[in-house]
Amino acid sequence: MIKACEDKNSTIDKAIYYLKINDYDLAIYKIKEAMAEDLSSGRIHNLLGIYYEKRGDYNKARKHYRVANDLEPTLIAPRKNLERIGYFKYICNDKYIDYGE
Repeated sequence: MIKACEDKNSTIDKAIYYLKINDYDLAIYKIKEAMAEDLSSGRIHNLLGIYYEKRGDYNKARKHYRVANDLEPTLIAPRKNLERIGYFKYICNDKYIDYGE
């Protein structure tokens, strides 16, 4: 069980890395890999929201930020990302994205 947890975290860390360097193909691959292990992880849905936001699909991004918040209300990152993306003068800026690290 500990090994599986470490593997999931490693997969999530790799997904974050690929999102940060804008390698979307590898990012979505790692996100889907992590989701296959734990579909109910708010952290993974937050990353999926980031993926869609960076790809310009803001409706899907908002959806996954909301799912992340519903699944794990104690996570701060999805709330911050949802607030940021819902802001009237929204501008996509990597500096303000919260990866939940």
